[in-house]
Amino acid sequence: MDQLHAALADPERLRLYARIVLDDLPAREADSAVARKHLGRLLATGLVERLPDGSLRADSAVFRRSPDPVDAHDRPTVPRRLTGFFAHGRLTAIPVRPVVRHELLVHLTDTLFDADRTYSEGEVNDAFRTVHDDTAALRRYCVTDGLLVRDQDGSSYRRVLADA
Repeated sequence: MDQLHAALADPERLRLYARIVLDDLPAREADSAVARKHLGRLLATGLVERLPDGSLRADSAVFRRSPDPVDAHDRPTVPRRLTGFFAHGRLTAIPVRPVVRHELLVHLTDTLFDADRTYSEGEVNDAFRTVHDDTAALRRYCVTDGLLVRDQDGSSYRRVLADA
């Protein structure tokens, strides 16, 4: 559902979608540069479909589809104290206070990395990129806090298990 919201968040795209819903978009306007720019996103999310004759139709069924069960049930829950640092499943800020930042990093390493696996730097970056764009900072903080161990040459990382 977040993809649908994101697709309709742009005012021009929303206007275009409304015109398609109302069947008020002449073919010549549908082929304009502005319409083509936004139409791809509407088509990709399933909000709009192109019919065999080339016309466009809004598909309201996309709103009735149930969310992906993985998204609904298997998404790791963020500890209550950390929820303010997340929006729409993404980390919006890295906490400044070391104690809170460490709690966040423990949560991220526990949810993003398996304990019995070695990761390349690219894999670590890809994992962190799912929650935040500053992968270097997250990687550095995790190594500094002793949550990830980096090989001497920096080529691989392992998650450190906390003492039980």
